[in-house]
Amino acid sequence: MTRKFLMIALGGAVALAAGGLVTMPARAQSGAVTAAMAAGTVGEQADGYLGIAGTVGPDVRSEVESINIKRRAAYTDLAGKRGVTVQDVAASIGCQTLASRVKTGQVYRIGSGPWQTKGDGPIALPSYCSTAG
Repeated sequence: MTRKFLMIALGGAVALAAGGLVTMPARAQSGAVTAAMAAGTVGEQADGYLGIAGTVGPDVRSEVESINIKRRAAYTDLAGKRGVTVQDVAASIGCQTLASRVKTGQVYRIGSGPWQTKGDGPIALPSYCSTAG
């Protein structure tokens, strides 16, 4: 992405983290979503939203949708304040989430690629997540 995206990633992600958005969905999720994440049937995506990676019950599916609606509302609010797109804000938070919140053994997805399981090392992030360049 562009220099504009990098500014969002640096400024927006810090603002969201300071405001609690990055941790808000994690605190708001139930034990069912937490268990689904541990089981590899729900995971974080580089687009800033949770995704369904396997078979889950309707309660988990509904909660994932609810969390994503709350995330989109927060991203929309910040995008309006920053004069950027919702997708740029969501992706910048997705980069931060993949880099710092996905734990070993949890699943994640970059773009439309396959679901992957995080190993002991860092996740190979998309090039637009880089602060260099």
